[in-house]
Amino acid sequence: MTMGKGVSRIVGALAVLVLLTGCASTGGRDGAAFEDDIETLLAEAREAAQAGERGRAAFYYREILEQDEAHPDALIGMGRIALRGGEPEVAEGLFTRALEADKTRSDALEGRGMARLQLGELEAAMTDLEAAVVAEPLRWGAWNARGIVADLQGEHRDARKHYEAALEVLPGNPPVLNNLGYSLLMAQAYTEAETVLREGLRGAPRDPRLRNNLGLALAWQGRYEDALGVMEPVLGGAEAANNVGYIALLSGDGAAALRYFDRALELHPRYYAVAEQNRRRAVRLVQEGAAP
Repeated sequence: MTMGKGVSRIVGALAVLVLLTGCASTGGRDGAAFEDDIETLLAEAREAAQAGERGRAAFYYREILEQDEAHPDALIGMGRIALRGGEPEVAEGLFTRALEADKTRSDALEGRGMARLQLGELEAAMTDLEAAVVAEPLRWGAWNARGIVADLQGEHRDARKHYEAALEVLPGNPPVLNNLGYSLLMAQAYTEAETVLREGLRGAPRDPRLRNNLGLALAWQGRYEDALGVMEPVLGGAEAANNVGYIALLSGDGAAALRYFDRALELHPRYYAVAEQNRRRAVRLVQEGAAP
């Protein structure tokens, strides 16, 4: 049976990955592999996907779809590979085909919602994600994605509720805690953001997003040196100093901003255009403050 255009496109996009995995990735299987029953192929695909071997997983999903082009588990599996591979449009089509067989499948609804989120289709994404958690309330990924959509729409209170629902399902999850912390930053709840981001760092102490966002939360509280200490291990001294200086600049603290931009320029091994531009803004702020 010939595969549909959406499946063919994603298989083509992943062809290089399949080739890179080589013949050994199929476990030394010969032509008899193509005659295996779908459940065996599906188990192989899931095992490969769990191991992060996207090319091998795509190989097995393709064999399933050659036998049954409407197989929902294979379509959803390929959709997830497409999402991770930066192909949200392809992923959306694959998840939609899976939903044609069963419109209540929460994993397909979640996947299509995430694809639509990546495509910037926020209203459609939220509709899918809401349907996903109605069908399966413990689907934490859908709750997390709902929080992201709400934040992008400026609905930070709603976003917080969605992230908290995700954390009820999966307590202490660092990516969700990072998203919640950033949402609180946008809502200007800096001390709460600090608490949440510190909790996230307990599970992922070197995560650069958590450290950067915690540094921003501290800088917004005027704790510039604390912020610098948190950011430096993952961002480096120059970028960390520039970030701290930028928050000081936005806070109207021109003198502190100038100090940190100078530090960023001193620490950077080459010309640091962003810090230099920010420094000029800080100089203007200081001059305006000194004007009669």
